[in-house]
Amino acid sequence: MSEHDADFPDELFDAVDDLIEAYGADDIAEIVFQAVAAGRATAGQAVVFLNVAVWSGTDNGSSMKRTLDTWVREASDTVRLQIALHHEAYPLPTRAEMIAKLVEIAFGFPEHRAICERHIAERPAG
Repeated sequence: MSEHDADFPDELFDAVDDLIEAYGADDIAEIVFQAVAAGRATAGQAVVFLNVAVWSGTDNGSSMKRTLDTWVREASDTVRLQIALHHEAYPLPTRAEMIAKLVEIAFGFPEHRAICERHIAERPAG
């Protein structure tokens, strides 16, 4: 668990566990996105929920991370990008791929420019 887990109520962890159990999958990114699209949650709430889900599933978030990386690669939806770019892990497997894609996203989606620039500046080489 991360150092910020104490900031989250136990009910949040229970809700994530319930959602994973109900859908039988560790990758709940699309389900959470649909809640945002339907107005049942904000993108910020989705980010928090998915960051907790990393620790609640059985695969340490790897299946969900693949979905979030796909959203970044496709760069076709601003809300999906907001969720994926604010996830606690860096987007995309390598720094080189991340930089190339985030430069493109920053140009095409100026509302995400600041987070793209932050990821590029903060991700270590190697």
